[in-house]
Amino acid sequence: MRPLHVCFFSQEYPPETGWGGIGAYTWEMAYGLAAEGHRVTVISRAVERETIEEAGNVTVHRIFFSPNLDRMPILWRCNRYWPGFAWAALRRLRRIDAETRVDIVEAAENRADGFFLTWLWSRSPVVIRLHTAWIFVDRLNQVNPDRSRRFVYWLEKQSILRADQISAPCQAMVDLTRTWIPLKGRVVSVIPNPVNAAEFIPGEKAAETEILFCGRLERRKLNFLAEALPEMMRRCPGAHFRFVGADGPDENGESWKERLLRSVTEPDRERLSFDQAPRDRMPEVYRKASICLAPSVWENFPYVALEAMACGTPVVATHTGGFPEMIENDITGVLVSPQDPEALVDAVAALTESPARRMEMGENARRRIEDRYSVPAVTGQMLTFYRAAL
Repeated sequence: MRPLHVCFFSQEYPPETGWGGIGAYTWEMAYGLAAEGHRVTVISRAVERETIEEAGNVTVHRIFFSPNLDRMPILWRCNRYWPGFAWAALRRLRRIDAETRVDIVEAAENRADGFFLTWLWSRSPVVIRLHTAWIFVDRLNQVNPDRSRRFVYWLEKQSILRADQISAPCQAMVDLTRTWIPLKGRVVSVIPNPVNAAEFIPGEKAAETEILFCGRLERRKLNFLAEALPEMMRRCPGAHFRFVGADGPDENGESWKERLLRSVTEPDRERLSFDQAPRDRMPEVYRKASICLAPSVWENFPYVALEAMACGTPVVATHTGGFPEMIENDITGVLVSPQDPEALVDAVAALTESPARRMEMGENARRRIEDRYSVPAVTGQMLTFYRAAL
């Protein structure tokens, strides 16, 4: 079969615009497809200047929003509503397709990067991938949406409804989206997020017990952990707690870092550390950790858990979202109710006290990654999906 030319729209694409879930997925998928001999184009957001970067079969176009309404009298007020990246990306796609025919175009529903694509593009199938729409993120973080935010919700909904094909990393993401959009008669293909199992590999653990949290400090990821943290530190007296990720405001506009520090006694604060790590250091961060915590009230199919599992580090996560589809309870990790802080404490304390169980669980997790979620394994599923769309 002939090689495909796949184009991704994604404002988030590393390294310039971050290693969040959408960026990590796009990166791994792009290089996975390229390794199979396919051509990949990524249209992403420019930070300082527009560029075109080539690396093998992957070409990245970094572009500015269009038009820049900030510079226009009166119209600058519309910049909160106008999906400038979606418009600029469509225009760039037309230029790219004129030179080399594009077979498949994919965009996330989040931020509605594919809004104009689903209305004005007909030369090849449009795939919208469900990553977690802003309406759900805002609800989980208890954000009261203003008019411009509600307009983004509408743009995202239209992108999903008008897509030629829809995919999602887990069934839980499909079920959640259906609570917002009926999707009557639509088939949503569930294909997991891929992880680079050749880069994220097991290694030597730190001498001391280290309990790791990775991700942006925000309510939906931390509220449950903040409630359990004081008792967890008491039950795990020799453990160090490391938070790797950017600080963010809580529902009162205060720092989550400061809130976590205030939640524990002054002597225990020395056992908490907060830092950020670049992408190339993350495999080492996961490898050294004894346990990785993923206590979110909702996640779709998060890279934090995938990468920790690939590094042989057991994950303690909540029984919500995509975690139950990713983790076999008590075999490749531990799942607890997000409404039960005591269960979270018990699970972490039990693993802290049993290095042998942690090692066995980490080995099982690594095998599951290799079998189901490695880049080659997922790329094969995605290619079957793309060819069916064609």
